[in-house]
This record gives sequence, C-alpha cells and structure tokens, in this order.
Amino acid sequence: MSKNTLYNYFTKSPGPAKFENSGQPRTPLANQNAKTHSKTPAKTPAKTPSKTKTPLKGKTPKSRASPDENLEKTPKTSRKRIINEEDLMDQSTDTEDILDNLEDSADEFVPENEPSDDSSDGEDAVVSEEPTTEEEESPVAQGKKRKRAVNDRRPSKRFAAKLPSRNSVKVDAASATSTSQSSQENSVGDVYNWSYLKYDFLKPDKIKDGKGRRPNDPNYDPRTLYVPSDFLKSLTPGMRQWWELKRNHYDCILFFKVGKFYEFYHMDAVTGVKELSLTFMKGEYAHCGFPEIAYGRFAANLVDKGYKVVRVEQTETPEMMAERVKKIHGATKFDKVVCREVCQMTTKGTRVFSINDGEAKEAQFSYLLAIAEKEIDSTKSSYGICFVDTSIGTFHIGQFNDDRHSSRLRTLLATYPPVQVLFERNRLSKRTHQILNTVVASTLKEALTPESEFWTSSNSLLKLAEKKYFQDGVTPEPLKSFIGEVDSLGLTASQESEMAVSCLGAITWFLTRALLDHQLLSMAHFEIYTPIDVASVSISSEKTLPRITARNMILDAVSLKNLNVIENNTGLQGTLLHRIDHCSTPFGKRLLRQWLCSPLANTKSIEARQQAVRLLKENSTLLSTVSDVLSKVPDLERMFSRIYAQSSKGLSESHPENRAVMFEEKIYSKRKIMEFISILKGFQALQKAAELVQDCDEMNESEIIVNVTHFPTGINNGGFPDLRKHLNFFNEAFDHEEAEKEGRIIPSRGVDAEYDSAIETLNEIKQELDSYLKEQCKKFGKVSYVGKDKNRFQLEIPDSAAKNISSEYELSGQRKGFKKYHTPTTKALLERQIAAEEVKISVLLDLRKRLFGKFVERYTCWHNAIECMATLDALMSLAKYCLSIEGDLCVPVFKEAGSFQKPYVKITNGKYPCITCQDNYIPNDTEVGGNVASIMLLTGPNMGGKSTLMRQAALLIILAQVGSFVPAEAMELTSVDRIFTRIGANDDIMSGDSTFYLEMCEASAILNYATAHSLVLVDELGRGTSTYDGTAIADAVLHELCRMGCRTIFSTHYHTLVDSFRNCDGIMLAHMSCMAESDDDTEEGKEEMVTFLYKLSTGACPKSFGFNAARLAGVPSHIIKVGIGKARLLEEEARNRKLFRALFTSEQPRQIIASL
Repeated sequence: MSKNTLYNYFTKSPGPAKFENSGQPRTPLANQNAKTHSKTPAKTPAKTPSKTKTPLKGKTPKSRASPDENLEKTPKTSRKRIINEEDLMDQSTDTEDILDNLEDSADEFVPENEPSDDSSDGEDAVVSEEPTTEEEESPVAQGKKRKRAVNDRRPSKRFAAKLPSRNSVKVDAASATSTSQSSQENSVGDVYNWSYLKYDFLKPDKIKDGKGRRPNDPNYDPRTLYVPSDFLKSLTPGMRQWWELKRNHYDCILFFKVGKFYEFYHMDAVTGVKELSLTFMKGEYAHCGFPEIAYGRFAANLVDKGYKVVRVEQTETPEMMAERVKKIHGATKFDKVVCREVCQMTTKGTRVFSINDGEAKEAQFSYLLAIAEKEIDSTKSSYGICFVDTSIGTFHIGQFNDDRHSSRLRTLLATYPPVQVLFERNRLSKRTHQILNTVVASTLKEALTPESEFWTSSNSLLKLAEKKYFQDGVTPEPLKSFIGEVDSLGLTASQESEMAVSCLGAITWFLTRALLDHQLLSMAHFEIYTPIDVASVSISSEKTLPRITARNMILDAVSLKNLNVIENNTGLQGTLLHRIDHCSTPFGKRLLRQWLCSPLANTKSIEARQQAVRLLKENSTLLSTVSDVLSKVPDLERMFSRIYAQSSKGLSESHPENRAVMFEEKIYSKRKIMEFISILKGFQALQKAAELVQDCDEMNESEIIVNVTHFPTGINNGGFPDLRKHLNFFNEAFDHEEAEKEGRIIPSRGVDAEYDSAIETLNEIKQELDSYLKEQCKKFGKVSYVGKDKNRFQLEIPDSAAKNISSEYELSGQRKGFKKYHTPTTKALLERQIAAEEVKISVLLDLRKRLFGKFVERYTCWHNAIECMATLDALMSLAKYCLSIEGDLCVPVFKEAGSFQKPYVKITNGKYPCITCQDNYIPNDTEVGGNVASIMLLTGPNMGGKSTLMRQAALLIILAQVGSFVPAEAMELTSVDRIFTRIGANDDIMSGDSTFYLEMCEASAILNYATAHSLVLVDELGRGTSTYDGTAIADAVLHELCRMGCRTIFSTHYHTLVDSFRNCDGIMLAHMSCMAESDDDTEEGKEEMVTFLYKLSTGACPKSFGFNAARLAGVPSHIIKVGIGKARLLEEEARNRKLFRALFTSEQPRQIIASL
C-alpha cells in the first residue's frame, strides 16, 4: 500500500503560471521585504544521508510526515497512553492492563495509534498521489529507532518542488551572501523565491482584510486576511486547514501541530528561522518546525520579542476522524483530515505561564490594560480603565476625570505599567495617544473596533450574563458598584461607570480571542481602582493645618520618575526599589513595590511598621531562619491561577484544550501533579514561617506581625489562617512521594466518593468471584479462573472432573488435561467487572481536575495566607535593608502637624539611600519648615550636588513613610501628603513638548494641588526660556509657594532671586559649598579651579562656576578664557545699570557715592 508524503499535501499549491510573481505582504508579524531579490532561485542544497544528526537549537528533525499523510488505514488496536519518545510503548490490550497503565503513569489517556514524529495523523490515503520509497515504521519501532531515511524519489512532473526534508542547509549570513546579492538586506526569507511570495492576494497593492477592506480603509483589520475561495479549493487538505486558521490570525505566528511537531509554514516559517534559528525544509514553500516538548521555550522567545503566538492542536485522533467521515454523506478529501483547533493565543498581555508555557521570568506584574476616553472639553478628559495580570487573574476596574495634563492617567501607567494596551479605534484624543506613545513607548498597543470588539457597557454586562462566567450567576460585589440601581437584571451600567464597564468588555473580548475568558473571569476576582489622589482627597483639599487622615502619600508619575523610585533610564539598577528589595518571595516583591508607589501618610500606621521592622532587625537569627524558609516558596499567586485553570472549574466544557491530543501527555500530566505538590509544599512553608514567628515571644509586641502570623483562633487573634487542617487533607489524599516519582495521583480512601464507589463495586465483584470459585472447587476439586480481557473468568476444570459436568457449563477451550468453561454466572460477573473497570477509568480520568477543584474551593484561605506572608516578607526586606546600611541609622520620629506645630522635616547627617557603599558619601543636614523657614532657596556651583540633595531629602521621606529606618543620624518630620518634583531638563520629541513647556506643566501641578503638608522640589525653574522670562516666572512661583507655606527646596542659578528674597521671612538661603582657586594671575580671562565639597551651608553662593563644568567637559581652554572675559564684561554692565537706576531712585546720594 502506498504512503503519502509531506510533499503531496503541503506543496501541492498553485504553480507560478497561475499566480503572478509578486511582493511579500507587509505583515505586522514578520516585517519582511516585499521584493523577490534574485531572478535565479536559490539552488536546492544537495541531498545528504538521513543519518546526519541535527541538534534541537538551530536545527529540526530531518523528515516528518505532513498532516495529510495519515489517511492510510491501519489495523484496529486497543487504546493506550503515549509515553515519552525515549520509552517503549506498552503493548497491553487488556482492560486490566489499561487500568494498570493509568495508575502507573498518569490519570489521562491518549490513543495508542496516535502519530509519532514520523507518522501521520490519520487522514485518508485516497488523495495520495506519490508513494514513498519505504514503508513507515510502526509506533513501537519508532520508539526504538528514531531515525528514518529521507524519501529521495522525485515527485511527478505536475509538481514544481522536490520532496521537503530536514537535511537542508541552515540559512545564515554567509550562505545568504553567497546565494543572492540582494540578501545583504538581512531578511532571511528574501534568500528564497518562496511560493507564498507569488500569491496575488498577498501583494502589498492587493492585500485585504477578512472583510475585503484595504489597508487605507480606517476600519482595516490587520488581524485578518482575505484568502480567495478558489485558492483554498486548489490546496491540499492540510494546507487548506492552515490557511483557514491563518486568515483569522494573520497577525499571529501559528504553532501548527502535525504529529509530535509544531510546524511553521510560509511567512511564519521565515519568522521562525529568523528569530528562533530553526532550519528550513526543502521545497518551494517555506517550512520549519520543532518537537512538541520544546513549545514553551520557542513560544516564550517569540512573545518576548513582541509577537503573538497561536497554538493549534490536533483535537481528533485518526480513529475519531474515521468515525466522523463515516457519518458524512458524500465526504470530500477536505473532510478526511484530523480536526485542528486554536487552543490558545499568547501575547505579552495574555501570558498565564501554563504547564506548556513554562515559568515567569519576572516577579513583577504584567498588566493587560484597556482604556476608553471621553473628552470633557478641549483640555480635560474622563477615562475608563480595566487592567488585569492574566497570570494572577485579578481585574482592576475604574473610571475617573483627569486634568489637562492627564496626571492621573500618567500615574496609573507608572504605578501599574502595562505590557499591552487596548483602546477604541479612532476614539482616543491626540493627547492620550501621545501619552501612550511616550510614557509606555515600548508597550504593545492594539486598536479595537468600537462596539463589535470594544463592547459598549450594556453589551459587556449582557455578555457576562450570557456566558455565565460567575458561579450561580451571582455578580461579584466589586462589580455591582458599577451597575445602575434602576436595573434589577444588572444589565445597565451606572452613568458614571459606563466607560469602565466598556473597558471590562474590551478585556473580555480580547481574552475570548485568546481563549482565556472563562479561565480568568470565572475566578471572579475584581477590585475597584481609585486614583491615589482621589483616595487622598481629604489631604489635598485642605489649605490649613488639620491632621492628616488619609492613608497614603501621593506620588505621581513625574515624582516616581524624577526621584528614581521604581525605575530609571537604565532600568531597575540604582533605584530605591532595587536598594531595599531583599524579599524572599515573588509576592513579597510585588507588595514592596506597591508600598513604594504609595507610602503611608497616617502616623500611627507608619509607627506600627517601624516597630515591626525594629523587632525583626533585632532578632536577626529569626529573620535569617524565616527568610530561608520563604526563599524556597514558589510564586504561589501565579501557581494558584494555574491550578485553577487545570481544575474542574477552570476551563469551560467546550474549550478545545479538553480535546487536544498531546503526544507528551505523560510529561505534562507529571508536571501538573508535581506543580500541585509544589504548591502544597509552598503553603506548608508559609505555615512553618508563621509558626516560627509565633514561637518568638518578642514578636508579639508588634501588632502587624501578630496579625500576619497568628491564627484567628489563637490567644493573639491574628489574621493568618490555620492551614493545618487543609494541608493535612491534601497530604493524606494521595501518596506524595509516589506521585513525585511516578507523576500519578491515586486517591486515598475517603478523598473522592466516586473513586471509592468504583473500588467498592470492584471489591464486591471480587468477593462474589471468590465465593463462586469456592463452590466450584467443592464440586470439581481443583478449579481456577483463566483468561484475559473479555475472556476472563473461564473455569479451568480437570478432565477427570469434567466428565459429570452439567449443561449450563459452556465449553470455551481446552488444554492438555484441562477444559475451560463459561457459565451464566461467570458471564454476568465478567460483564459487571468490565463495567466497573470502565467506571474506574472514567473516574480516574477526571480525578485530578476534581482534586484541584477541591483545592481552589479554599481560595479565601490560601489567598489570605499569601497576603499575610507577603506583608511579613516586605517587612523583613526593610529589616534586611537596615542591617545592610553601614554607618548612621535611625528611626524617623513623626510628629502630628496642627495649630501648634507647623509641618517640617529635619534630617541630621542624612545620606543618599540608593547607594550600597556609603563610606565616601558626604552626609548633610537638611531642615525646612517648623521653627525655620518653610522654603530653602538653594544655590551653588554646577555639579555641586544640589539635585542630589533634593532627591536625598525626598527619598529619605519616602523611606521613612514606608516604615523603614533611614541612613541618617536623626530624622524628625511631620507626615508628607504628597511630593512634587520639578527636576531635570527633558523635552518630549514624540509629543512635541519643549523643555520649558514640560517645566511649566510640572509647576502648574504644584501650584494647583500642593498643600501645607506637601513637599515641593523645584530645580532650576525657568531655564528653558530667556533669562528675563525665566527669572520672572521663578520669582512669581517662589512668591506663591511662600504664601502656601509648604516645605520647599528651590534651587536656582538666578542670583537676582537671591537678592529679591534675601530678607523674606519665609525663605532661607543655602548653598552647596565649594573651594575656588585661580590658575592665572591676570584679571582678564582668569580661570578658576573648583573643588566640590558637597556640603550644605547657610547663605548664598556668589557664583555658579559654570566655566568649571565646561572645563571638566573638555571644552578647549582658549574658548573658556574668551567666555570668562565676556562674562566679566556682562557682569560689569549689569552692575553699572543697577547703580545707575539706584542713582535716580535713591533719596540718599551720599550713600550711592560712598558705595562707588
């Protein structure tokens, strides 16, 4: 019988005569050149023996069958699991053996006759046109011998290409150069004249989306592709299947399952070779691939680079396909191909890190954000937002009005940085687009069609109700606050929440496309997002001096950026977060970041944290022991989400993942069970950590530590749930050691009622069989049961005793000296036995899901334990930071501001908290407010440390209000409600904003929102415009800040400001000291050598010493001398003008003359 070849189905495409030679499509996924560069096609590499080994990285297996090679009929055999390709496949056909296999390997089965790497997937041979030169090996033989010869037989003349095989030459820079001159454009696909480059419908001037719209149409959908029906009819069944999926996922890379491999075709193959270092197979069409087990690594590689990945699985076995085809009247060749379905779409914003995907590389959140906008007027907008980290599953939803600078939106993007943004097509303002393109410039952005994709609020609520995501149809409490009170059905959003609910609809639509909607929404974890300044409105609205009642300090996006709190221009290195992050767990790291983004403002809460940090710092042995325990804990938040997805509550019944045929199912099943054991061990570690702290009596002095480590039922009435009962249940539910070793779960008695019932039925049948056998022994002497599978329980009776046998004994076989009989009783018992075994198999198949379901039912308990340990971990991180500080260390003392106490901050010998080694760092005293002036007008030489001093003061205050000790000899302050910064000179080319405009935006925020409790840092305001304009604006702003009375450090090089405010009661003068020495005795062009002392001193600095900075920067000395001379002339002219004005305005000429 002939065999099909990979060539027959995946290269049977229209020839060059039918489709004009055209450019390559400009797809968003490959960015490939549209031209065919060489008139002469690249030469096909010479054939090499199939024994040549090809490593996984940069290479792929030599020869594999296509998805259309599987149509040849094979003898019927029993079903069994597919094991690792290194193992021999089980040959058992007994029902008992099936049960043994199930218990020995995993709790799921795959068919015995599934195609291996060299076999097909069960498609009919009637469409075969070219036989191979050798017969395919059986699955068992393939398990022993993985290599096979390449089919070198030349196909018929009706085809244009040779048989594809894995022994092709890898495309790299060298081979590309030698093959084609035009390959210098560094495009891998341009080396070959691939067949898809000739397709007319892919030409840049003819390409259309699925609805026939051209790219210049404002509603063009780049996610879809128009593929002509006549083209689809001309394809082989397998390739037609690929194009039907590709046209609906044109923006994605299809990981197309063929047997035990994921295959790339056409433009996807070019991307695979370029990005993953795979190898092209021979043939006129681009084609490459890799084994199923390597999916996680290759998919993660592409997603990290910004690609969308679609995993397409076989959801039908050859036997299932054959049964389906039998039921189709007039089945065509296109019906005779195993079904394949999209099981998951993965982007940066939809990662769930499943068993197939692998582990997360970063501990921090990765948010998928949907945003909607409604302009209030030409300068202000209202925003609706919804964001979710799909690896955890908590949805944040909110709506807020914003100012002309979109401050709240910028703060949201800085505090909860998204990795992917969804927005309504043609609905965002130009200002918002500019913000997205600058604040989160590297983030993926995708426009959704209004209403059909970015759902309206009413349609969103309707879809949520129709799809029954929530248990018992009960809407989660946080989501209820967004629903109008007048609608009893809950299908209408409140007027002030319409955009927020619409954003939830956009997220739902996108997750539906990724096939993650039920998995995430059914968890029903929702939180209401409120901008930090709205939550702290009681602070920012006060202009007098009441007590601060809000919970958190406000740090907007500008301050987070200018102060390098959580990131800087180079990433995390050198930030405050990087310096204090000593957390042992991923969830502790995430919580610590949230603490830094919104420090505490309530004095009592701050002092409670300080006490906890002090106790942990003083008990270093306990600190080390608990840290060691927690360091072994995995990311339980993300693992819980994965366990939920694998449970009976995770995937919907109709999800194609439930039908997927995975050829490495044993490995995946073992991973799932191992992960479940790992999460149980993780929670055991949390329990151990809590008990270690409970045993330390000193820790009981801290209210926070007691709350996060003691049980609710204990003497101290804490908030950490007692996990012992829950953990004992799962520890005793199955043998963990055996499960870890074998990757299987066999439940203990009492764990699963269905399994217990099946075992009880089998035991009853066994007892009846034993009893019946004893009766037969009494009649005939020595009698035993023989037979296997459906011939079990035959009575083997000696010939001597069989002479007097009755008619009810039906002879079924014999051997020397014995005869075998069936009786009505044995037949009935066998029928019951088989039925009971089938029930047991069915129960075991779903056992893991049911057991995981029992685990996720205890969500509240597990979640509370994680939150408590995250808090303890973050507190321990602060304690470790304190222990790492060399030199002075103090506990900040907080005072309550009020009628008798003005807001102030006093720092003695403070040091910059972000540096590791502080031996050479010069400490400084800083005091503003209270008994001294509230504003420090700071001057000093360029590079003298003014900006560093300002950042140091702010970072020490943030660190203090997080609850940590600080690197200083002493620190006293009243709580700060908000920190404003105007530091650095930056323009925004993408949004067209100049340096001066950005300065004015930041100054505007200060003047509009600062209170008496705020800290304001202004660095060289007005330098982005002319000297006179800049001086005037700085003067006006300084006057207003003086009137407001907020704590301010205002640095400047405008020395006229010093003269203006020298005698102002609310302003004190200070400067960063230095030593200046001249290296030239001549007065004109004298160059001064400046030594920075980096010490804050009282009074004003007479000069800025800008020429010293020029000298350090390497400006030629003769140019500096010319500049110095010019500067002296300008200074002299300015002094003369000043004296001249004074001459005509002064009433005391003698004083003027004397001054001359």
